[in-house]
This record gives sequence, C-alpha cells and structure tokens, in this order.
Amino acid sequence: MNWGNAMDEKNVKNIISGEPLVSIVIPVYNAEKYLRQCLNSVLDQTWKNLDIVCVNDGSKDESLHILNEYADHDSRIHVFTKENEGKGAASARNMGLENAEGEYVQFLDSDDFFEPDMIEALMNKAVTTEAEVVICRGQTYEDSLQKVTGILPHPDLQFAPAKPAFCWKEVPEYICEIDDNYAWNKLFKRALLIEHDLHFTPIPISDDQDISMIAPIVAEKVAVVDRAFINYRVGTGTSQCDSQTRHPEAAYEGCYTVVKRLKELGVWDVVKQSYLNVAIRLMREYFDRMTEYEKTEFLYRKYREDIFPFLEAEDLPEGYFHDERIWSWYQLIMSKPLPEIIFEAARASGGTMTTAPLRFQVPYESIRKNSRIVLVGKGLAGRYWYSQLLLSGHCDVIYWTDSEDHIPQNLEFDSVVRAR
Repeated sequence: MNWGNAMDEKNVKNIISGEPLVSIVIPVYNAEKYLRQCLNSVLDQTWKNLDIVCVNDGSKDESLHILNEYADHDSRIHVFTKENEGKGAASARNMGLENAEGEYVQFLDSDDFFEPDMIEALMNKAVTTEAEVVICRGQTYEDSLQKVTGILPHPDLQFAPAKPAFCWKEVPEYICEIDDNYAWNKLFKRALLIEHDLHFTPIPISDDQDISMIAPIVAEKVAVVDRAFINYRVGTGTSQCDSQTRHPEAAYEGCYTVVKRLKELGVWDVVKQSYLNVAIRLMREYFDRMTEYEKTEFLYRKYREDIFPFLEAEDLPEGYFHDERIWSWYQLIMSKPLPEIIFEAARASGGTMTTAPLRFQVPYESIRKNSRIVLVGKGLAGRYWYSQLLLSGHCDVIYWTDSEDHIPQNLEFDSVVRAR
C-alpha cells in the first residue's frame, strides 16, 4: 500500500518545526478511483506542516474507508463526514474551511492532485512577500491517457505586474483575469477569508467564484507564481467541467453574489470591465458546450433578458473584451436570433443541420459502438463531437487531437474519426 509520505505524529513534529501550518481542504464524494493519488500528492509535499481536512460528502463507495485508512497512518489527516445534499461540493468545502486550523488554506478536489513542491513554492512566495493570496497555474491531466496534455489558459498571469507582490488597485482593469474563478489555484491567508466572510456559494458548479474573485480584491497584497502546480483531471465524466451540460444555470449563478459583494465594497465601477471579461467568457464556454437545443435556447434567452442587463452589459463597445473571440460571440448573442447563430456555427464547421438542431451532430451510425477511437478535430467542431461522444458513451475516445500527425506512436485504437 502506498501511503505517500505517511509519518507518525512524533516524526511530523520533528520535521515541521518552524513552518507555518497550511490547511488543505479536500471535499470527497464517490472518489475511490482517484482518492489515493490525490491524498498521496498531499502527503508527498515537500512542505510538511500540513493540516489535511477531508470532508466525506455522503460517499456511497469506498471513499470513507480510504480516508480512514490514511488518517490511521498519518495524524495530519482529519476526516469529517456529512450527508450529501445534492447541491455540489460547496457545503463540503465550507465545512472543511470551518474546521481548518492553518494560518494558510489551500483547496483541492479529490480527483485532482498537486505537484510535490506546490505548497513549498506558494508558501515561500507568501512568506517573503507577505501576500495574503498567492496564485499559480494549473495543467490538464487527461484521465484516459494518464498524462498531462496542456497548461490551462486561465488565470491569465501575463496581466500581473512584474513585481514580487501587488495590490489590485494597480491593475483594476485586469485583476479578475489574473485571479480568475478557480479556488484550487490559490493559497489564501485564512484570516482574510474569515474577516471578509468568504465562502463557497451553494450551487452545483462554479461555487468558488465568490471566494476566488473577491479575496484578491480585499487583500492588501497578491502574488503570483507562474508555474503549473495543480493537475486538473479531465475526461472522467464526473468532474465539474464534464457536468456543465447538465447545469446550464451554473453559467451565471455565481455572478449574483460576486456582483453584490463588489458593489458592497464600492469597487464595481472600477473592476467591472475586468470582471465581465471573465464572467462573459465563462458564459460563452457554457453556451458552446450545450449539446441540447433546449438548453442552448435557455441560456440565449437568459443572457439577453436577465443576466446581461443585471451585469450592465447590454451595450458594450468594441475593444471592451481583451479576447477578440469573446467580443465576436457577444456580438452574435446581442444581434442575431438563435436559429441563425446555430445555422452559422454548423455551416462554418461543415456540419449538417438536423431536426434536433444540435450544432455539430455526430454520425453515430458510422462509428462502431464500443470501439476505441482517436478523434481528430479542432475548434468548436472537435469540442462538440468530443462532448457528445463522452456523454453518449457510444464509444471510447482514447485520444483527441487537432491533427493526425499528432497521434502518438504505438497507441492502440480501432479507428480515426474526423470531426467536421
């Protein structure tokens, strides 16, 4: 059995003397397949003074048994259990935060895992700069390939000032893009979260907008470490990213609490542009991932009739968005009826419209059921085909690439399927 860097309480105390305590909060729900790798990545941290707070959120599998096994072998692990409420991980994360004892706190999902020097690198930055929030990058870990496949494009650390630490007032037009909407890529001073009553919003997905986007604005100092330390697992069918098509409302629900807090702080007018660059990018991502017409239509109407007016985003000028792709999408939503948007998207990719107007319909009849395929396709077409195949379970997509030239040698598969 691999217990990571498991140690008894005596040895832990000898090693951690002088190091500030860091709490790692891990919500756990039916994570038996990935939980050991997650826990080992925490136990193997080069920073040893850890308070590992695991909240079993009503798991029906062996997750609680695994947690108790690890807790029996390492006194730094503390296990709490609650009933699952069917509303996502927010309540488990909040319970973990309430029971955290560290001077600093870091969050980790039970299907993801850390690089071994993550906490040491972020804590060194926090201690040397006195930053209350330290931000880093993440990288995608494709579950079917068991390897890292790329660096996550957000947060956008290119906008951060080139100095050890900074205050949001130095970059008000970019601060939300620098911190972005993830909680798991940030080390927080716990006192900051307590003082400003920052917690996770009880919604199924994107529950971390409030805590992750407000903390850097109420902090006196923010710092970044421009390196990918978190391995964000994708392609499992159970991650928040994979479940977005089931919860279209998560595209905008987090906006309500964030905007309310920004207005209470008196900074909404100052950071509005930066926040809208993040919020509307997220809305586009959800919109593009919808594979059912009814959900696409729901978001289209909701954005136009409710969310954009609430965000004061009904008539934004050209150049408002730092990403031209967001501007182009925003123009489409604001100026064209939904059937025309869908038709143009399908035509642009060479797709065919059907009576159930999905944007890019996979021709399942031409793909052998339960076969192992390599999907070749870039842009929206590739993303839509991958999403539909993943959700349908029709076949096993073992690799997805934008070119046949990039297919790894010795990869065993039945056929190549080209998205169009």
